[in-house]
Amino acid sequence: MRLRGCRVSEPINRPWGGSCRIVEWIDATGQISRRVVAEDVTVAQVRATIQQHVQGRKHTLLDDEGSPRQTLPRR
Repeated sequence: MRLRGCRVSEPINRPWGGSCRIVEWIDATGQISRRVVAEDVTVAQVRATIQQHVQGRKHTLLDDEGSPRQTLPRR
């Protein structure tokens, strides 16, 4: 899988306990994807998360449902 970029957030403390991180990546076509992972995620687990990602439901505001998926222009 070819990526244009990937980043992992700093730990985010949840009010009900435990922490998590957000993995965000941009594929070769410019589509942005995000997943929540455990705070102590390893590099291998980040790779596996990206490779096993399946397109799921897109959560948007009701007035935003008709808009296309968020993409970044290619340079």
